[in-house]
Amino acid sequence: MSSDQQQAAAPKGQKKAHLAERLWPTPGVWLAFLGFGAAFGLIPGPINTTFAIGTGIFMAIAVLVLVVVLTPGLELAKGVFSAGRARVPVSLVATVEPLDAAQMKAALGAELNARAFRCTRAWVRTGVRVTLNDPQDPTPYWLLSTRRPQDWVRALGS
Repeated sequence: MSSDQQQAAAPKGQKKAHLAERLWPTPGVWLAFLGFGAAFGLIPGPINTTFAIGTGIFMAIAVLVLVVVLTPGLELAKGVFSAGRARVPVSLVATVEPLDAAQMKAALGAELNARAFRCTRAWVRTGVRVTLNDPQDPTPYWLLSTRRPQDWVRALGS
């Protein structure tokens, strides 16, 4: 049974012990990154065709590997909530607000507080705003991209 199936089997109202999500690009974005990497093969093209093809293949693979390595994730496990590199005990989470596409666009625009922690990706249109209750932290809230905002609201207990 996968962790998603275990979460779905949990009774309603009970906080989920584990929830995880990676902010993977959409198929169109993957193709764009692949094309971007392959385009580097055009640089040595006039000099040597074989080298140009090798450069294009190498750079396409390198760009895709970078995307995989640099794709952040959200995770709730063992009482710790993490978004990208940031981590905080769940006990410090005050509120969690789901954001639809229009609300997320506004939150990233005119409503954005410069001190807010952001873990966002343009290809994920929805998100959550997590307010922390930590007097030692000057960050007013976390703004996070997620394809499952309601799951995070339920999991973090707001």
